Amino acid sequence: MLVAALAVAQIGLIFVLHGQQDNVIDDIVHGQALNQTVTLAKLVISHRADDSKVLTDAFGSRQSCAAVTADAPVKHEMSAPEQELAGILKRQLHGLQTGFPIVTIEPLQQFEHACERHGGDIDRSHFDEPSQQDRIGADRFRIVALSLMVPFPDGRWLVTRTAITVPGAWNWAAFLSFLFSSLAVTAVVILAVRSQTTSLRALADASERLGRGEEVQPLVPNGPSEVSSTIRAFNTMQERLGLFMRDRLRLLASISHDLRTPLTTLRLKAELIDDEATRDDLVATIEELTIICEATLAFTRAEATTETTSVVNVVELVEQVLDEFRMGKGDVSLTASAAIQLPCRPVALKRAIRNLVENALRYGERASLSLHRDQDFIRIIVDDSGPGIPADRMDDAFQPFVRLEPSRSTETGGIGLGLSIARSIVQAHGGTILLSNLEPIGLRAEIHLPVQ
Repeated sequence: MLVAALAVAQIGLIFVLHGQQDNVIDDIVHGQALNQTVTLAKLVISHRADDSKVLTDAFGSRQSCAAVTADAPVKHEMSAPEQELAGILKRQLHGLQTGFPIVTIEPLQQFEHACERHGGDIDRSHFDEPSQQDRIGADRFRIVALSLMVPFPDGRWLVTRTAITVPGAWNWAAFLSFLFSSLAVTAVVILAVRSQTTSLRALADASERLGRGEEVQPLVPNGPSEVSSTIRAFNTMQERLGLFMRDRLRLLASISHDLRTPLTTLRLKAELIDDEATRDDLVATIEELTIICEATLAFTRAEATTETTSVVNVVELVEQVLDEFRMGKGDVSLTASAAIQLPCRPVALKRAIRNLVENALRYGERASLSLHRDQDFIRIIVDDSGPGIPADRMDDAFQPFVRLEPSRSTETGGIGLGLSIARSIVQAHGGTILLSNLEPIGLRAEIHLPVQ
């Protein structure tokens, strides 16, 4: 496509250059040089040889000169424009006994007179210094000397030289050449790149939304064959991931649900045990198992829920979570400078923040929250005054059903799903969650969420 565009541009340039050349020749034909040469040739032939000097001197001006010489000019191979002008001059000389003219077009230095390089006795009185206006105007043009040489039957040659201005190197032809080539290549490249990358942009956007846990409709395969194959592979991958996640969650939900009946049966049987100590210990164990099953069911329901993404004020969202704990006399506080807008799934994000605040109150008796807006991220920080977590066990804290509290009691240590659920939700939003110990005591949980 690029080669075709360049070819079209060059064809247009050929027409422009050909038209430019025709314009130069047309200017010469309709100018005075050819007519003056024909008139002077007629006068020289019709007068005596001694009058030739007077006639040629009368022809001279600031831009032209003429001479009759017995020396034959040096012959050269004329170019196509020179041959065309020689043919025109020969036709205008019809009726006169002359040979075929010789035409030469050669460059001149700026403001050099056409007769500077011409030998012979030439009257220089016509050479005037160019005016300031001529100097300014000549900067845009190139000056050439047009030499017309007409052979007479007696062996003499009439030579006329005229200075002619033609468009310079940076003229309309050069400008149009650059313009045609640039526009043609730019247009083709823009169209080609946009057509090639539209499908890739859609695929990148769908991948980003899938990574955030959003529901993505299957993409329509289009564009180049490689991109179409990639889109089809993405659709297949998305379908398989969906099936895998649904099967896994369905399995967890089924197991947790099916355990309810035997746990209820065990509870009833435990109540029939006469030994009170044994009965209370067995009932407590059964209740712990029941809580774990209920938490697992809640976890699978939350994972399976698809929530629509919307733009919310994070400060207001966090305040709503903290109001729930204030109603229960929880020691919570929030520091935020201004409203911060964020595209997210509000219910899921509330749950993640709620889990972090619950952990802070459970182990540190207070929760101090702060919100910060960086260039590309929003940071939600939850600090407590608890004992913290050993540095080598930070990663273990995010594992499901892992409890770092040594009592193993669900009343004091929970069941080990809070941080796991919070991390899953944050990662589904394209963010990260980090834990770090404070000095001298306390634990900091920091959420980083991208604003885009």
